[in-house]
Amino acid sequence: MFAKLDFRMPDRMPTETALALAVCLVVVLTQTLVPEFRRPVADAIGYAHAVLGVVDAVAAPDRAVNDALGGYLNPVFPLFVAGLALIDDSLLSTLRCLIDTKAVCDLSGLTSLFVVQGGMAAFTVFFLFMAVRALAGDSRVAWLVLAIVLAAKIFSGYASQLLTECTAFFFVFLFNWLFARALIMKKPGWPTLVFAGVALGLLILTRPSYQYVVPFSVLVLFLWRTFGMRDGGRSGLVVGLAMGAAAGAVVFPWALRNFMEMGQWTLGTGGPRVLVERLAYNTMTWPEWAVSFIYWLPDFGDNLARSLFAEDLWKRLTWYEPGSFYMMGRGDFFRTVYGEAAKQEPGNGLAFLVREYVWGDLGKHLAVSVSLAFRGQWVGNYVSFVGFILLPFALRILHARGRAGPFIVYCLPNYFILGFYAFVSVNVVRYNEPLIAIFALSIAVVVVRLVDSGLGRLRRTPSQTRKQS
Repeated sequence: MFAKLDFRMPDRMPTETALALAVCLVVVLTQTLVPEFRRPVADAIGYAHAVLGVVDAVAAPDRAVNDALGGYLNPVFPLFVAGLALIDDSLLSTLRCLIDTKAVCDLSGLTSLFVVQGGMAAFTVFFLFMAVRALAGDSRVAWLVLAIVLAAKIFSGYASQLLTECTAFFFVFLFNWLFARALIMKKPGWPTLVFAGVALGLLILTRPSYQYVVPFSVLVLFLWRTFGMRDGGRSGLVVGLAMGAAAGAVVFPWALRNFMEMGQWTLGTGGPRVLVERLAYNTMTWPEWAVSFIYWLPDFGDNLARSLFAEDLWKRLTWYEPGSFYMMGRGDFFRTVYGEAAKQEPGNGLAFLVREYVWGDLGKHLAVSVSLAFRGQWVGNYVSFVGFILLPFALRILHARGRAGPFIVYCLPNYFILGFYAFVSVNVVRYNEPLIAIFALSIAVVVVRLVDSGLGRLRRTPSQTRKQS
Protein backbone atom coordinates (compact mmCIF):
# COMPACT_ATOMS: atom_id res chain seq x y z
CA MET A 1 0.00 0.00 0.00
CA PHE A 2 2.81 2.40 0.87
CA ALA A 3 6.51 2.33 0.16
CA LYS A 4 8.59 0.42 2.65
CA LEU A 5 9.13 2.41 5.80
CA ASP A 6 12.44 2.97 7.50
CA PHE A 7 11.82 1.71 11.03
CA ARG A 8 15.08 2.99 12.46
CA MET A 9 13.89 5.38 15.10
CA PRO A 10 15.49 8.81 14.97
CA ASP A 11 14.77 9.11 18.71
CA ARG A 12 18.23 7.58 19.26
CA MET A 13 19.96 10.91 18.88
CA PRO A 14 20.68 11.91 22.47
CA THR A 15 22.60 15.11 21.70
CA GLU A 16 19.98 16.50 19.34
CA THR A 17 17.18 15.40 21.66
CA ALA A 18 18.79 17.08 24.67
CA LEU A 19 19.41 20.25 22.66
CA ALA A 20 15.78 20.36 21.50
CA LEU A 21 14.54 19.96 25.08
CA ALA A 22 16.88 22.70 26.29
CA VAL A 23 15.69 25.07 23.56
CA CYS A 24 12.07 24.34 24.44
CA LEU A 25 12.63 24.98 28.15
CA VAL A 26 14.57 28.21 27.69
CA VAL A 27 12.29 29.73 25.05
CA VAL A 28 8.94 28.70 26.52
CA LEU A 29 9.81 29.65 30.11
CA THR A 30 11.08 33.01 28.88
CA GLN A 31 7.90 33.58 26.88
CA THR A 32 5.82 32.60 29.91
CA LEU A 33 7.52 34.45 32.74
CA VAL A 34 8.99 37.63 31.23
CA PRO A 35 5.75 39.35 30.11
CA GLU A 36 3.62 40.99 32.79
CA PHE A 37 1.07 38.58 34.23
CA ARG A 38 -2.55 39.22 33.22
CA ARG A 39 -5.36 38.91 35.72
CA PRO A 40 -7.36 35.70 35.21
CA VAL A 41 -10.97 36.34 34.18
CA ALA A 42 -14.11 34.52 32.98
CA ASP A 43 -13.63 30.71 33.01
CA ALA A 44 -10.46 31.04 35.08
CA ILE A 45 -12.47 32.36 38.04
CA GLY A 46 -14.62 29.23 37.94
CA TYR A 47 -11.47 27.10 38.09
CA ALA A 48 -10.20 29.19 41.01
CA HIS A 49 -13.42 28.42 42.90
CA ALA A 50 -13.01 24.70 42.15
CA VAL A 51 -9.39 24.69 43.32
CA LEU A 52 -10.24 26.52 46.54
CA GLY A 53 -13.04 24.04 47.18
CA VAL A 54 -10.51 21.20 47.06
CA VAL A 55 -8.02 23.08 49.25
CA ASP A 56 -10.68 23.84 51.86
CA ALA A 57 -11.86 20.23 51.79
CA VAL A 58 -8.34 19.03 52.56
CA ALA A 59 -8.02 21.49 55.45
CA ALA A 60 -11.46 20.82 56.97
CA PRO A 61 -11.88 17.38 58.57
CA ASP A 62 -15.64 17.37 57.99
CA ARG A 63 -15.39 17.96 54.22
CA ALA A 64 -14.48 15.36 51.61
CA VAL A 65 -12.33 16.13 48.58
CA ASN A 66 -14.65 13.92 46.57
CA ASP A 67 -17.61 16.19 47.39
CA ALA A 68 -15.57 19.30 46.60
CA LEU A 69 -14.77 18.02 43.11
CA GLY A 70 -18.46 17.75 42.26
CA GLY A 71 -19.53 16.42 38.88
CA TYR A 72 -19.03 19.23 36.39
CA LEU A 73 -15.23 19.56 36.31
CA ASN A 74 -12.93 16.61 35.81
CA PRO A 75 -10.35 16.04 38.53
CA VAL A 76 -6.86 16.41 37.05
CA PHE A 77 -6.61 20.20 36.74
CA PRO A 78 -8.28 21.15 40.07
CA LEU A 79 -6.19 18.58 41.94
CA PHE A 80 -3.00 19.71 40.19
CA VAL A 81 -3.49 23.40 41.06
CA ALA A 82 -4.78 22.58 44.54
CA GLY A 83 -1.64 20.54 45.20
CA LEU A 84 0.51 23.54 44.31
CA ALA A 85 -1.64 25.87 46.41
CA LEU A 86 -1.27 23.63 49.45
CA ILE A 87 2.51 24.04 49.36
CA ASP A 88 2.63 27.66 48.18
CA ASP A 89 0.84 30.12 50.45
CA SER A 90 1.29 33.02 48.04
CA LEU A 91 -0.50 31.10 45.29
CA LEU A 92 -3.31 30.23 47.68
CA SER A 93 -3.67 33.86 48.79
CA THR A 94 -3.80 35.07 45.19
CA LEU A 95 -6.45 32.51 44.28
CA ARG A 96 -8.59 33.62 47.22
CA CYS A 97 -8.19 37.22 46.11
CA LEU A 98 -9.10 36.50 42.49
CA ILE A 99 -12.58 35.19 43.29
CA ASP A 100 -13.43 38.71 44.43
CA THR A 101 -13.46 40.27 40.98
CA LYS A 102 -13.26 43.80 42.42
CA ALA A 103 -10.24 43.16 44.64
CA VAL A 104 -6.71 44.30 43.75
CA CYS A 105 -4.56 41.16 43.76
CA ASP A 106 -0.82 40.52 43.79
CA LEU A 107 -0.47 38.48 40.61
CA SER A 108 3.11 37.53 41.47
CA GLY A 109 1.53 34.89 43.67
CA LEU A 110 0.74 32.97 40.48
CA THR A 111 4.45 32.56 39.68
CA SER A 112 4.80 28.99 40.97
CA LEU A 113 1.80 27.86 38.93
CA PHE A 114 3.05 29.57 35.79
CA VAL A 115 6.57 28.14 36.23
CA VAL A 116 5.20 24.60 36.43
CA GLN A 117 2.82 25.22 33.54
CA GLY A 118 5.67 26.79 31.57
CA GLY A 119 7.66 23.61 32.07
CA MET A 120 4.68 21.56 30.92
CA ALA A 121 4.28 23.78 27.85
CA ALA A 122 7.98 23.33 27.05
CA PHE A 123 7.59 19.55 27.20
CA THR A 124 4.46 19.88 25.06
CA VAL A 125 6.53 21.49 22.29
CA PHE A 126 9.29 18.93 22.85
CA PHE A 127 6.84 16.03 22.44
CA LEU A 128 5.65 17.71 19.23
CA PHE A 129 9.26 17.88 18.01
CA MET A 130 9.78 14.19 18.74
CA ALA A 131 6.58 13.18 16.95
CA VAL A 132 7.44 15.22 13.86
CA ARG A 133 10.98 13.86 13.74
CA ALA A 134 9.64 10.32 13.87
CA LEU A 135 6.98 10.93 11.22
CA ALA A 136 9.09 12.96 8.78
CA GLY A 137 12.33 11.06 9.27
CA ASP A 138 14.20 14.33 8.75
CA SER A 139 15.69 16.37 11.58
CA ARG A 140 15.64 19.52 9.44
CA VAL A 141 11.86 19.30 9.19
CA ALA A 142 11.58 18.75 12.94
CA TRP A 143 13.77 21.77 13.76
CA LEU A 144 11.86 24.01 11.37
CA VAL A 145 8.58 22.87 12.93
CA LEU A 146 10.03 23.62 16.35
CA ALA A 147 10.98 27.13 15.23
CA ILE A 148 7.51 27.76 13.77
CA VAL A 149 5.69 26.56 16.88
CA LEU A 150 7.93 28.48 19.28
CA ALA A 151 7.56 31.65 17.19
CA ALA A 152 3.76 31.27 17.26
CA LYS A 153 3.85 31.29 21.10
CA ILE A 154 0.72 29.16 21.25
CA PHE A 155 1.56 26.95 24.19
CA SER A 156 3.46 29.51 26.25
CA GLY A 157 0.39 31.74 25.95
CA TYR A 158 -1.66 29.18 27.85
CA ALA A 159 1.08 28.56 30.43
CA SER A 160 0.35 31.95 32.03
CA GLN A 161 -3.38 31.35 32.34
CA LEU A 162 -5.52 29.61 34.93
CA LEU A 163 -7.13 27.31 32.36
CA THR A 164 -7.05 23.59 31.58
CA GLU A 165 -5.43 24.08 28.16
CA CYS A 166 -1.81 23.80 29.30
CA THR A 167 -2.45 20.55 31.16
CA ALA A 168 -4.60 19.14 28.36
CA PHE A 169 -2.10 19.92 25.60
CA PHE A 170 0.71 18.34 27.62
CA PHE A 171 -1.18 15.04 27.59
CA VAL A 172 -2.33 15.50 23.97
CA PHE A 173 1.20 15.74 22.64
CA LEU A 174 2.60 13.07 24.92
CA PHE A 175 -0.07 10.78 23.48
CA ASN A 176 0.55 12.04 19.93
CA TRP A 177 4.28 11.33 20.16
CA LEU A 178 3.76 7.81 21.49
CA PHE A 179 0.97 7.24 18.96
CA ALA A 180 3.39 8.25 16.20
CA ARG A 181 5.91 5.72 17.50
CA ALA A 182 3.24 3.03 17.48
CA LEU A 183 2.52 3.87 13.85
CA ILE A 184 6.06 3.52 12.53
CA MET A 185 7.76 0.99 14.81
CA LYS A 186 7.60 -2.64 13.73
CA LYS A 187 7.32 -3.81 17.32
CA PRO A 188 6.42 -0.90 19.60
CA GLY A 189 7.42 -1.70 23.16
CA TRP A 190 4.85 -2.23 25.86
CA PRO A 191 5.94 0.96 27.67
CA THR A 192 5.14 2.98 24.53
CA LEU A 193 1.65 1.50 24.33
CA VAL A 194 0.90 1.66 28.05
CA PHE A 195 2.12 5.23 28.48
CA ALA A 196 0.18 6.28 25.36
CA GLY A 197 -2.95 4.89 26.99
CA VAL A 198 -2.15 6.46 30.35
CA ALA A 199 -1.58 9.84 28.69
CA LEU A 200 -4.91 9.51 26.90
CA GLY A 201 -6.62 8.53 30.14
CA LEU A 202 -5.23 11.53 32.02
CA LEU A 203 -6.23 13.72 29.08
CA ILE A 204 -9.80 12.44 29.42
CA LEU A 205 -9.73 13.27 33.13
CA THR A 206 -8.78 16.79 32.08
CA ARG A 207 -11.01 17.11 29.00
CA PRO A 208 -13.77 14.45 29.00
CA SER A 209 -14.54 15.07 25.32
CA TYR A 210 -11.39 13.08 24.48
CA GLN A 211 -13.04 9.87 25.70
CA TYR A 212 -14.33 9.41 22.16
CA VAL A 213 -10.77 9.52 20.82
CA VAL A 214 -10.00 6.20 22.55
CA PRO A 215 -12.11 3.88 20.37
CA PHE A 216 -11.33 5.93 17.28
CA SER A 217 -7.55 5.79 17.87
CA VAL A 218 -7.65 2.10 18.71
CA LEU A 219 -9.56 1.45 15.48
CA VAL A 220 -7.26 3.44 13.18
CA LEU A 221 -4.17 1.99 14.85
CA PHE A 222 -5.53 -1.53 14.33
CA LEU A 223 -6.40 -0.84 10.68
CA TRP A 224 -3.03 0.75 9.96
CA ARG A 225 -0.96 -2.00 11.53
CA THR A 226 -3.13 -4.71 9.96
CA PHE A 227 -3.50 -3.36 6.43
CA GLY A 228 -1.10 -0.43 6.04
CA MET A 229 2.22 -1.85 7.25
CA ARG A 230 3.80 -4.32 4.85
CA ASP A 231 6.39 -5.59 7.29
CA GLY A 232 3.84 -6.79 9.83
CA GLY A 233 5.28 -6.69 13.31
CA ARG A 234 3.26 -6.72 16.48
CA SER A 235 -0.43 -7.45 15.91
CA GLY A 236 -2.60 -4.41 15.31
CA LEU A 237 -5.26 -5.88 17.56
CA VAL A 238 -2.80 -6.39 20.41
CA VAL A 239 -1.32 -2.90 20.00
CA GLY A 240 -4.71 -1.21 19.89
CA LEU A 241 -6.15 -3.14 22.81
CA ALA A 242 -3.08 -2.53 24.96
CA MET A 243 -3.35 1.21 24.46
CA GLY A 244 -7.12 1.22 24.97
CA ALA A 245 -6.91 -0.94 28.10
CA ALA A 246 -4.36 1.40 29.67
CA ALA A 247 -6.61 4.40 29.00
CA GLY A 248 -9.61 2.54 30.40
CA ALA A 249 -7.74 1.59 33.56
CA VAL A 250 -7.00 5.27 34.23
CA VAL A 251 -10.54 6.59 33.69
CA PHE A 252 -12.53 3.71 35.18
CA PRO A 253 -12.20 4.80 38.84
CA TRP A 254 -13.59 8.25 37.97
CA ALA A 255 -16.44 6.76 35.95
CA LEU A 256 -17.23 4.42 38.86
CA ARG A 257 -17.16 7.35 41.27
CA ASN A 258 -19.63 9.26 39.10
CA PHE A 259 -21.90 6.22 38.91
CA MET A 260 -21.91 5.90 42.68
CA GLU A 261 -22.43 9.64 43.20
CA MET A 262 -24.84 10.47 40.35
CA GLY A 263 -26.25 7.13 39.27
CA GLN A 264 -24.85 7.22 35.73
CA TRP A 265 -21.69 6.04 34.01
CA THR A 266 -20.31 9.35 32.83
CA LEU A 267 -17.04 11.25 32.69
CA GLY A 268 -18.61 14.72 32.63
CA THR A 269 -21.98 16.41 33.14
CA GLY A 270 -21.76 19.59 31.07
CA GLY A 271 -22.98 18.09 27.79
CA PRO A 272 -26.52 19.55 27.57
CA ARG A 273 -25.43 23.13 28.22
CA VAL A 274 -22.63 22.97 25.67
CA LEU A 275 -24.86 21.37 23.05
CA VAL A 276 -27.60 24.01 23.43
CA GLU A 277 -25.01 26.73 22.74
CA ARG A 278 -24.03 24.81 19.61
CA LEU A 279 -27.62 24.32 18.44
CA ALA A 280 -28.11 28.07 18.14
CA TYR A 281 -25.86 27.98 15.06
CA ASN A 282 -28.30 25.64 13.31
CA THR A 283 -30.67 28.59 12.95
CA MET A 284 -28.38 30.20 10.37
CA THR A 285 -29.76 30.56 6.85
CA TRP A 286 -28.06 28.90 3.89
CA PRO A 287 -26.75 32.26 2.60
CA GLU A 288 -25.25 32.91 6.06
CA TRP A 289 -23.75 29.42 5.98
CA ALA A 290 -22.05 30.14 2.64
CA VAL A 291 -20.71 33.50 3.86
CA SER A 292 -19.34 31.86 7.02
CA PHE A 293 -16.58 30.18 4.99
CA ILE A 294 -15.26 33.64 4.16
CA TYR A 295 -16.08 35.43 7.41
CA TRP A 296 -14.37 32.75 9.50
CA LEU A 297 -11.10 32.78 7.58
CA PRO A 298 -8.27 33.73 9.95
CA ASP A 299 -7.46 37.38 10.60
CA PHE A 300 -8.73 38.93 7.36
CA GLY A 301 -11.92 36.92 6.83
CA ASP A 302 -14.29 39.12 8.81
CA ASN A 303 -13.19 42.32 7.08
CA LEU A 304 -13.34 40.64 3.68
CA ALA A 305 -16.90 39.43 4.30
CA ARG A 306 -17.96 42.85 5.55
CA SER A 307 -16.69 44.43 2.33
CA LEU A 308 -18.35 41.86 0.06
CA PHE A 309 -21.74 41.14 1.62
CA ALA A 310 -24.71 42.88 3.19
CA GLU A 311 -24.70 43.19 6.98
CA ASP A 312 -27.56 40.74 7.46
CA LEU A 313 -25.40 37.97 5.92
CA TRP A 314 -22.51 38.25 8.37
CA LYS A 315 -23.73 40.05 11.50
CA ARG A 316 -24.92 36.90 13.27
CA LEU A 317 -21.55 35.23 12.55
CA THR A 318 -19.80 37.62 14.96
CA TRP A 319 -19.04 36.72 18.56
CA TYR A 320 -20.50 39.40 20.81
CA GLU A 321 -22.79 41.46 18.57
CA PRO A 322 -26.40 41.47 19.85
CA GLY A 323 -28.30 38.71 18.09
CA SER A 324 -25.19 36.73 17.09
CA PHE A 325 -25.46 32.95 17.18
CA TYR A 326 -22.97 32.87 20.04
CA MET A 327 -25.01 35.31 22.14
CA MET A 328 -28.23 33.48 21.21
CA GLY A 329 -26.72 30.32 22.65
CA ARG A 330 -26.17 32.15 25.90
CA GLY A 331 -29.42 34.10 25.96
CA ASP A 332 -33.07 33.55 25.06
CA PHE A 333 -32.40 30.59 22.75
CA PHE A 334 -30.49 28.84 25.52
CA ARG A 335 -33.20 29.45 28.12
CA THR A 336 -35.96 28.27 25.79
CA VAL A 337 -34.30 25.11 24.48
CA TYR A 338 -32.58 24.10 27.72
CA GLY A 339 -35.80 24.66 29.63
CA GLU A 340 -37.72 22.56 27.12
CA ALA A 341 -35.24 19.70 27.47
CA ALA A 342 -35.41 19.83 31.27
CA LYS A 343 -39.21 19.81 31.13
CA GLN A 344 -39.63 17.05 28.54
CA GLU A 345 -37.07 14.64 29.97
CA PRO A 346 -35.93 15.62 33.47
CA GLY A 347 -32.50 14.21 34.21
CA ASN A 348 -31.94 13.16 30.59
CA GLY A 349 -31.98 16.43 28.70
CA LEU A 350 -29.08 15.44 26.47
CA ALA A 351 -31.03 12.55 24.94
CA PHE A 352 -33.95 14.89 24.19
CA LEU A 353 -31.67 17.47 22.56
CA VAL A 354 -29.95 14.88 20.39
CA ARG A 355 -33.21 13.28 19.32
CA GLU A 356 -35.17 16.45 18.60
CA TYR A 357 -32.53 18.95 17.48
CA VAL A 358 -29.66 16.87 16.07
CA TRP A 359 -31.23 13.77 14.51
CA GLY A 360 -34.37 15.77 13.80
CA ASP A 361 -32.43 18.11 11.50
CA LEU A 362 -29.31 16.08 10.80
CA GLY A 363 -28.54 17.50 7.37
CA LYS A 364 -28.45 21.07 8.62
CA HIS A 365 -26.55 20.07 11.74
CA LEU A 366 -23.85 18.32 9.69
CA ALA A 367 -23.55 21.23 7.26
CA VAL A 368 -23.15 23.74 10.08
CA SER A 369 -20.64 21.40 11.74
CA VAL A 370 -18.48 21.57 8.60
CA SER A 371 -18.54 25.36 8.80
CA LEU A 372 -17.67 25.36 12.51
CA ALA A 373 -14.85 22.88 11.90
CA PHE A 374 -13.55 25.22 9.22
CA ARG A 375 -13.60 28.07 11.75
CA GLY A 376 -12.02 26.06 14.53
CA GLN A 377 -8.96 24.87 12.60
CA TRP A 378 -7.23 28.25 12.23
CA VAL A 379 -4.71 27.79 15.03
CA GLY A 380 -1.67 30.01 15.04
CA ASN A 381 -3.44 32.38 12.63
CA TYR A 382 -1.47 32.44 9.36
CA VAL A 383 0.54 29.33 10.29
CA SER A 384 -2.60 27.24 9.89
CA PHE A 385 -3.73 29.15 6.80
CA VAL A 386 -0.43 28.60 4.97
CA GLY A 387 -0.12 25.05 6.27
CA PHE A 388 -3.65 24.23 5.12
CA ILE A 389 -2.83 25.43 1.59
CA LEU A 390 0.46 23.50 1.51
CA LEU A 391 -0.94 20.29 3.00
CA PRO A 392 -1.59 18.54 -0.37
CA PHE A 393 1.95 19.36 -1.53
CA ALA A 394 3.40 18.08 1.75
CA LEU A 395 1.46 14.84 1.39
CA ARG A 396 2.85 14.35 -2.10
CA ILE A 397 6.42 14.88 -0.87
CA LEU A 398 5.90 12.51 2.07
CA HIS A 399 4.36 9.92 -0.24
CA ALA A 400 7.48 9.98 -2.40
CA ARG A 401 9.49 9.23 0.76
CA GLY A 402 7.16 6.43 1.87
CA ARG A 403 5.96 8.41 4.89
CA ALA A 404 2.54 9.69 3.86
CA GLY A 405 0.70 6.75 5.43
CA PRO A 406 1.86 7.23 9.04
CA PHE A 407 1.38 11.00 8.74
CA ILE A 408 -2.21 10.62 7.51
CA VAL A 409 -3.05 8.19 10.31
CA TYR A 410 -1.39 10.52 12.83
CA CYS A 411 -3.66 13.33 11.59
CA LEU A 412 -6.87 11.34 11.97
CA PRO A 413 -7.41 11.58 15.77
CA ASN A 414 -6.68 15.31 15.63
CA TYR A 415 -9.20 15.87 12.85
CA PHE A 416 -11.66 13.57 14.58
CA ILE A 417 -11.68 15.76 17.68
CA LEU A 418 -11.97 18.87 15.47
CA GLY A 419 -15.10 17.40 13.89
CA PHE A 420 -16.44 16.25 17.25
CA TYR A 421 -16.08 19.71 18.78
CA ALA A 422 -17.80 21.24 15.74
CA PHE A 423 -20.64 18.72 16.11
CA VAL A 424 -21.33 19.34 19.81
CA SER A 425 -19.95 22.80 20.66
CA VAL A 426 -19.26 26.28 19.30
CA ASN A 427 -15.73 25.00 18.58
CA VAL A 428 -13.50 27.92 19.48
CA VAL A 429 -9.96 27.83 18.10
CA ARG A 430 -8.31 27.13 21.44
CA TYR A 431 -9.89 23.67 21.53
CA ASN A 432 -7.93 22.69 18.43
CA GLU A 433 -4.41 24.02 19.05
CA PRO A 434 -2.91 20.52 18.53
CA LEU A 435 -3.56 20.97 14.80
CA ILE A 436 -0.55 23.31 14.78
CA ALA A 437 1.67 20.22 14.48
CA ILE A 438 0.02 19.20 11.21
CA PHE A 439 0.12 22.64 9.63
CA ALA A 440 3.67 23.43 10.79
CA LEU A 441 4.86 20.07 9.47
CA SER A 442 3.22 20.80 6.10
CA ILE A 443 5.08 24.10 5.87
CA ALA A 444 8.38 22.59 6.97
CA VAL A 445 8.23 19.63 4.56
CA VAL A 446 7.57 21.92 1.59
CA VAL A 447 10.22 24.47 2.62
CA VAL A 448 12.89 21.79 3.11
CA ARG A 449 12.02 20.28 -0.26
CA LEU A 450 12.27 23.70 -1.96
CA VAL A 451 15.64 24.35 -0.30
CA ASP A 452 16.92 20.94 -1.39
CA SER A 453 15.74 21.57 -4.95
CA GLY A 454 17.36 25.01 -4.99
CA LEU A 455 20.66 23.72 -3.67
CA GLY A 456 20.56 20.88 -6.17
CA ARG A 457 20.18 23.32 -9.03
CA LEU A 458 23.05 25.44 -7.71
CA ARG A 459 25.31 22.40 -7.53
CA ARG A 460 24.41 21.36 -11.07
CA THR A 461 24.83 24.80 -12.62
CA PRO A 462 28.69 25.01 -12.47
CA SER A 463 29.12 21.57 -14.05
CA GLN A 464 26.62 22.39 -16.78
CA THR A 465 28.46 25.66 -17.45
CA ARG A 466 31.79 23.83 -17.83
CA LYS A 467 30.26 21.32 -20.24
CA GLN A 468 28.83 24.09 -22.39
CA SER A 469 32.18 25.88 -22.50
